[in-house]
Amino acid sequence: MGALSVVSTAQVAPAERLALWGDFVWRHIGRLQSDTFGDRRFDGRLAIGDLGGLKLLDIVASRHRVVRTNTLIRQDDRGYVKVVAQIEGSACFEQNGRKVVLSPGEWSIYDTTRSYIVSNPEAIRQHAILLPRDHLTRLGLDLDNLVVRRFSGRSGVGRLTYDFLTSAFAEMSAVTAGSGGNDIAETMSHLVRLAALDRLGTSTETALRETTRDRVKAYIDTHLHDPMLSLDRIATAIGCSKRYLHKLFADEEETLNSYIWRARLERIRQDLAHQALRDRSITEIAFGWGFNSSTHFSRSFRERYGVTPRGYRAMAHGDGNFWLRLADAAE
Repeated sequence: MGALSVVSTAQVAPAERLALWGDFVWRHIGRLQSDTFGDRRFDGRLAIGDLGGLKLLDIVASRHRVVRTNTLIRQDDRGYVKVVAQIEGSACFEQNGRKVVLSPGEWSIYDTTRSYIVSNPEAIRQHAILLPRDHLTRLGLDLDNLVVRRFSGRSGVGRLTYDFLTSAFAEMSAVTAGSGGNDIAETMSHLVRLAALDRLGTSTETALRETTRDRVKAYIDTHLHDPMLSLDRIATAIGCSKRYLHKLFADEEETLNSYIWRARLERIRQDLAHQALRDRSITEIAFGWGFNSSTHFSRSFRERYGVTPRGYRAMAHGDGNFWLRLADAAE
């Protein structure tokens, strides 16, 4: 899993809490000015998961405000876009001359390369992800027009985006810091793009099919670790029938079930090659990505990659002795 950093104001005296919070935010998120609307007491807990540069945030705090000015941006321009899901309380975002107030069940984004203000007039809880800015711009998104817009997390693509965002932090322990972080960033970026298209009212049949197909793939990629993942569960989550799911993938090179198992095998292959996971058993890794049969996994892996899981791991980590022992055993 990625690195986890946590700060809680319960660790220090009341007079020191805002300074502790501000310093932690300054070091781990970016240059921001923080205040409490004049309140003497401030309470907060901030957990940050770092997956190879991708940052996932769980923010719980009493009322406060943060400001990012052009001067602070010049000191620290990390080039992020922040996607925020409101879990509890309300928050007001201001950027590009626009202002939006989020309530629980809604989400929005803002650009950290531009000045902004986030005001939390009451106690809040938010989940957020800091995406590298280029993940969105290379998809053709107009960030100037997209930031500080209210998106509902209760239906359609907006709901899928909200659910993915709120679950990403909880699932971090099952994600590796390298490829896993890239997968989350790519999925989140595509979901934001789909939500933006949905907001624009893109309604042609082709666009709807592509959008729904991307939603299905995003849902699958987020739930590959679940051994109970099934077409029934996917259809329920997306809000369509199993028949329509099959129709969506009729023009693809593989069936939907084949896509699921191939995606799982690819995640396992990446984990087997990951240096930080060398001490994890192959069975543990396979079961962590939704397999529940060692025999089925081993057979599927060998059919896909032409080598056993154990052999692939040895090859990936340069274990030449393995291949000598294999050759001796074959003689």
